[in-house]
Amino acid sequence: MFRILWLFWQMRDGMPEGRAWSQQLQRRADELNDRGKTELLLISAVTAAEVGDDEGALTALGGIERLQDRIDDPYLESAAQLAISWTVPLRGDLDGALQAASKALDGFGQQNVPFKGWAALTVGLLEATLGRDDPARAHLTEANELGSRFGNHWLESSARAQLATLAVRAGRLGEARALLVDSVHASEDAKLSTQTVTFSLVASAQLALAQGDARRAAMALGAADGLRKRVGLRAWPSMRRGEEDLVDRVVHGLDPEAFAHAFAAGSKFNRREAVALVASSERN
Repeated sequence: MFRILWLFWQMRDGMPEGRAWSQQLQRRADELNDRGKTELLLISAVTAAEVGDDEGALTALGGIERLQDRIDDPYLESAAQLAISWTVPLRGDLDGALQAASKALDGFGQQNVPFKGWAALTVGLLEATLGRDDPARAHLTEANELGSRFGNHWLESSARAQLATLAVRAGRLGEARALLVDSVHASEDAKLSTQTVTFSLVASAQLALAQGDARRAAMALGAADGLRKRVGLRAWPSMRRGEEDLVDRVVHGLDPEAFAHAFAAGSKFNRREAVALVASSERN
């Protein structure tokens, strides 16, 4: 009845509509077999987390966990592990998220399917969040290479943005600038999803702060916030705490009025203006 690929496609800007679609299907969940229920729960968990329905995401996550032992399809099992890794951070369990993402990476790798790239990105992102920068860099580089191989601009751009974050941490600001410019040049900006652009904006804010430009950092964070709100999205669960900490650091770099003004100015940016802000990192 469902195509599991649809779950991943919905990581683009159709997420709120995908959420409404999955809610309609949930009314017929009793009619489904275990496979159908699992696929529906995967879609429900990811879409709920993306739009900020944490309670709904956790409910779907519990359903996935109850059905795990009854999944007999390797592809679906790997997809379930990937969905778990995206939603279990809502419980504060980043180590559990990394374990699930690693299982998904192993599973997709054995099947030699393109979604190995999504899993590599997720593993790298979680490792970076946990402060394990060297393995994170290796997995994010793998995700970037797989994105290039399969023509997946979303994956390419997201991996480059996260690699830019690691470069900022390491003090390699020139490398970070180049990666950020590449992250928004991975494809025409019209083809980049909102969430992809916000990854680059948050990394751009980190770079700007490292360069001592707190106002530019506030504008980038405001742009990310504004873009997400206009399409009904939130930051990924595993990235929310880090983004909140970054906002706090930027606030401390400016007086409250200056921060509010810069953040509000950035929040009005459309996608093209936001991409231009990231791309202009090259000139700073």
